[in-house]
Amino acid sequence: MVFNMKLEKFKEKNKRKKSIIVFTICCVLLIVSVFFYQTFALFETKDNFNFIEGNINNPGDLYFAYYIDDQITLDIPNKNSGYTLSSKSNCNNEVIISWDNESWSAILDYNNYQKENNSRVKCNLYFEKTIISQNIDYLKSHAADGQILEADETIDHNLRYIGANPNNYVLFNNELWQIIGVMNNVSDEKGVKESRIKLIRSESIGSYSWDSSESSINTGKGINEWSQADLMKLLNPGYESESVGGSLYWNRDSGTCYNALNNTTTDCDFRESGLLEESKDMIETIMWNTGSDAEVLSKFEILTSQYYEAERSNNTEYKCAFGDYCNDNINRNSIWTGKVGLMYPSDFGYATSGGKTTRTTCLNTCIYDWKEKKDCQENDWLLKDQYLMMPVFNPKNAFMVNCLYNQELIVYTFAGGDNNILPVVYLKNNVKIYSGNGSNTEPFLIHQM
Repeated sequence: MVFNMKLEKFKEKNKRKKSIIVFTICCVLLIVSVFFYQTFALFETKDNFNFIEGNINNPGDLYFAYYIDDQITLDIPNKNSGYTLSSKSNCNNEVIISWDNESWSAILDYNNYQKENNSRVKCNLYFEKTIISQNIDYLKSHAADGQILEADETIDHNLRYIGANPNNYVLFNNELWQIIGVMNNVSDEKGVKESRIKLIRSESIGSYSWDSSESSINTGKGINEWSQADLMKLLNPGYESESVGGSLYWNRDSGTCYNALNNTTTDCDFRESGLLEESKDMIETIMWNTGSDAEVLSKFEILTSQYYEAERSNNTEYKCAFGDYCNDNINRNSIWTGKVGLMYPSDFGYATSGGKTTRTTCLNTCIYDWKEKKDCQENDWLLKDQYLMMPVFNPKNAFMVNCLYNQELIVYTFAGGDNNILPVVYLKNNVKIYSGNGSNTEPFLIHQM
């Protein structure tokens, strides 16, 4: 009897101990389940599955795990945070993931979905800084005092180098170029708008015509339509069949180029200064603005902001058809798609830091009147004689283009004349700055990722 009582008491303790252990295990499992539930964002299939092709029947639950700079998080970065979806993002069950930057959402391709597994789809979304964002961070961290990337006053808020001599040098094409700025909302040939680094060659490749013509066309003074201009054909690929200038700079070749009225030519040699193959691969094909606004520009006294707006004009109806003096009869375009162009009048205007005159005062003063405010032009690193991208849309002067001349101000000149040529390009967004401080002795170094 005594033995039975002791045995009963022992069994009771053992049962209670097992209950405590089971309860503890359940609590641990519950905590782990809550953690994983919060880690993976659960969505209903019918609301969140995005099919490219085909239909998927009852594919099961869909879970996302988010990582920012390889650190797990409960939410994705904001659209304009400088982050994008990394290529190492993945899903199981043969589901392929991509990212729509416009809608800022994941797109899942279920073409190879293994539905026989009947298991839930788990996707790991890795977000990392875009190369352009990394480049901006690098440029800002290496900006010298008073020589900073400054946002302009345009609707695009482009970041520009300002001042008399900023540290914005880049070793590109085995020679010194300079960063005009990081320009926002620049469209590539497919119409995709992104922020892009804009470069200008530090020195001229020579003095040539913007466009020339035979004496019977616009009295030999040229045609101010960039999409067919002689200079455009000299700088860009695809014009090798042209007997004069055709793609010589692009192909690092020599020949003859236009350099005066009436289709006058001169010898030109780009075998040392033309583009290298590695450099060509870094240049993006861009939809360049080639518009102008006759109403604004006829006033002659123009603010930098008005130049910026006029460059983006969609005026395409103007043509030169006013007798022998102006008779090319060619429609003007407001957009040109290509590789190599020139800088705009607004690039020059927005590059000033003002000096003793405040930058705001300079930007609120017509560029033509900067001759009375020497600080505005003397503290502008782009003050170099050169042709500019922008034509002059005046029906009676369809051979006139804008230029910087005699290191002074923006003036009108014959397209068929000659002036310095400083090529301008936009870099592809897979080009990364990895070294240098931007000085002309230690320029930024770049490479493609």
